[in-house]
Amino acid sequence: MARARNARVPIHEQHAAFSELVARFEEMAFVTALRACRDAESARDACQEAFLTAWRKLPTLREASAFGAWIKRLVRTQCARARRRRSVTAEVPGIRGAENVADGSGDASHQVCRHETQTLIQRAIQRLPAKEREAILLFYFLGEPLSAMARALGVSAGTAGKRVHDARLHLRRMLPRSITEPFLNVPASPSFTRLLEGGMLDEYVGEYRFDERPDHKLVIRRERHQLVCYGGGQRNVIAGRGRDKLVPIEFDGEGRFRRDGQGNVSHFVYYEFGRRLGTARKTASLPGI
Repeated sequence: MARARNARVPIHEQHAAFSELVARFEEMAFVTALRACRDAESARDACQEAFLTAWRKLPTLREASAFGAWIKRLVRTQCARARRRRSVTAEVPGIRGAENVADGSGDASHQVCRHETQTLIQRAIQRLPAKEREAILLFYFLGEPLSAMARALGVSAGTAGKRVHDARLHLRRMLPRSITEPFLNVPASPSFTRLLEGGMLDEYVGEYRFDERPDHKLVIRRERHQLVCYGGGQRNVIAGRGRDKLVPIEFDGEGRFRRDGQGNVSHFVYYEFGRRLGTARKTASLPGI
């Protein structure tokens, strides 16, 4: 804090110091905005404006320890302003953003369909209980892992996972499958896709067996640009959450991999809602497809 608002420090060092403050408080700010704004886009905008305001007015903050509380107030102020703007524009007839429908990224009918789908998803999310809404927005719109969600929400990883699970069930009941399938399937990040294309994730590929259930086999294959897990008669595409952490995109769980003394993948440990459900030993390697 002292470095970020010290006028004698070079401006690029002030920027770097303030960036550290943003990284430390952005999750808290976003959760605060979600509770006040009710949708992810407005929450992002409110956070951005709040941090910009904080940067401009940083010298006016007397106590450095009050930065977190100050950011919360700034976020709530931005959300209140956004609500007032919406109440004014709501009186204007027509679809919000309709002037941007034919924006060159596709034909008008495609853009209208996309807008209607986004509207249905947004309305369904707004109908969720507040705790589930916060969880679903953090998980799907920000891509936060359960550990980061738990910190932001002030709950355990198991509770955070349970909220995502319950929210998914409610959304599937409220929306047609044609909408929930693409929305609830977490896409692989660009970096994860690049690793797959380069064959750098082939070390996870193989056959795994649970010692307590030797008849239960788990198979992980690379099928072109996807990493796919087969087990229990089900096929699940999995995506990356970090080194040695993979998640199935069809349901809420997490697979963590252990390594032996030589650094090779040796075990697969499955967690659901933050609770370990089983450990499988790698018994064979398999080629990608």
